[in-house]
Amino acid sequence: MLTSTRPETGRLMGSLPYVKVGDGPKTLLVIPGLDDALFDGSYGRVDAWLAKRALRRFRDDYTVYVVSRPRRLADGRTVRGMAADYARVLENEFGHASVLGISMGGLIAQELAFGRPDLVDRLVVAVAGCRLSEVGIEIGNRLRWYALERDWPAIRATLFEQMYTGRKREIYPRLARAAGRVRPPTPADPNDVLVSIDAVLEYDGTDHLGEIEPRTLVIGGTDDPFFPEEILRETHERLPDAQLAMFRDARHGAFLERKEGFDNWVLQFLEGEAVRVRQR
Repeated sequence: MLTSTRPETGRLMGSLPYVKVGDGPKTLLVIPGLDDALFDGSYGRVDAWLAKRALRRFRDDYTVYVVSRPRRLADGRTVRGMAADYARVLENEFGHASVLGISMGGLIAQELAFGRPDLVDRLVVAVAGCRLSEVGIEIGNRLRWYALERDWPAIRATLFEQMYTGRKREIYPRLARAAGRVRPPTPADPNDVLVSIDAVLEYDGTDHLGEIEPRTLVIGGTDDPFFPEEILRETHERLPDAQLAMFRDARHGAFLERKEGFDNWVLQFLEGEAVRVRQR
């Protein structure tokens, strides 16, 4: 099979948008978070360049596929149903892969590993856990209201507020609102945002964590309002074969604000090295 360092974009199985970066011998499937529902479903040149830059540490050892959900999700679509789409992608396109799920993608990744452990080599649950915190549910309900009002800039600004720390937490939400007035997000189907939020609000995978077979890394920030330290620890403790890595004083955007450490820990885990329970 020919490989290329140039990002590739398209649709898998005709319906799941993707961008591929790297040409390594192993496959890494990246499942994105809620923000995935806010774009039109077509990865352009800028999106591909950003993905290539964000995943530069993985490109030599892995062929990395960032795979979005289909557009126009059916009402009532659950996290488990979305995981079934990714299982079909693995079955039909790759055979098996390591899986990195970020935020909402981490919930989907858990269900994927639970339902089809034969397709998942190693599992990374990033800035996610087995369920939302009470504070996370409150924020999720606020996001749901914005989705009903189709106030996409407010959704993005609220997410930025929960992701970042320090000055970024003050500045980025304002920038999101300002940019949204000029060029707001354009979901391919506005209902996808509402369906996605509802799926996250309803999700609780606590009862079957003990049946997830692939070795798992749970990684996040201690101050994440959606998945705080106690939920990260609960998720780790209930998994039969898991490691835990936490960034002290980091919020939901730990994978961005602590990117070097995040990438180091994920790569270390994927390569089979022990990531002990610790904090940075």
